[in-house]
Amino acid sequence: MINENDPSTLSTSGRLLAYNDAIKSGLETGEKFTKLMDQLVQTTDPELLLQAADALSVYSLNSDYVTFPHQYSFADFYLIFVSRMWELHGEGDAITLESSEYQEQLKLNQQITVLDDSGTFNFSNTGSDDSGVYYQERASGQSLFYLNLQKKMLRFNSHAFTQLFIIQYADKVEKSDILKAVQVFINLGNYLKKDFGFSVDFNMLDTDNSEVYEFQNEHLSESIVDKLFVSAAHEGYMLENSATGTGAMLHLKDDLVVQVYNKGSQSDPDWVLSVHDKLQQVSWFKLLIDYDFLKTWYLNDLAELEIKSDPLVFA
Repeated sequence: MINENDPSTLSTSGRLLAYNDAIKSGLETGEKFTKLMDQLVQTTDPELLLQAADALSVYSLNSDYVTFPHQYSFADFYLIFVSRMWELHGEGDAITLESSEYQEQLKLNQQITVLDDSGTFNFSNTGSDDSGVYYQERASGQSLFYLNLQKKMLRFNSHAFTQLFIIQYADKVEKSDILKAVQVFINLGNYLKKDFGFSVDFNMLDTDNSEVYEFQNEHLSESIVDKLFVSAAHEGYMLENSATGTGAMLHLKDDLVVQVYNKGSQSDPDWVLSVHDKLQQVSWFKLLIDYDFLKTWYLNDLAELEIKSDPLVFA
């Protein structure tokens, strides 16, 4: 008895027709892929851009009878997506997207224009069933942020920004260029929030006065605050008692105020940091770039003072 779903039971002509149908199906899959690629590369509609990137990031191009040896990985479609987001918002010149062939696989890399050749970036998958990806600096492997199109999530990683932009690039890149490069990432977060309603955690890049930066060690020793007092005094600044809980308050120029305080209790401390400025344009990251004594204080006890990132994303 002939079973149309089992080619082994078909006649010779039936097998040929089944084979031909499988080829047609594979080619149709390829044609659909090319249409999505056209949409990803050419559309000027942010919603259509997100739809194409989302679809391609989970797209299976090969079939049993039709395979394509040269393919981008799903992480590369994320890279095209963020590049197009910058382009649609007038920042296309801020980045350079490069394509190379490696072991019969296509691979995309990205450079931040203002950094010149200081760093090359790409996306790497999480190595799990999670649909998100990490934006990494290739040489160091530092993951600057996590992006998930399905969940509409963006999470910045304070550890990577500290290691890369505050430590590694300190003697290689001008401070003004570091701030310009980081602003490119901040802008991306703002575009994703505005255009699609993404949940974005800017972490140490957040300039909102209501932001409270949590330290890696919430049980901060008061001796570290004493060290800040000494460092500030050497620069002509005086610490005052914090206006919020136990701790210290530091007045810098242009009505900038930094507070390090315990928002918990003496028996169950929860030390945090906040930055306030009238225009809400200054983050803790920017202060570390602008004030060397704050940077030295922070890095000397980084194990305790490092700003905590989302623990569900950055273990």
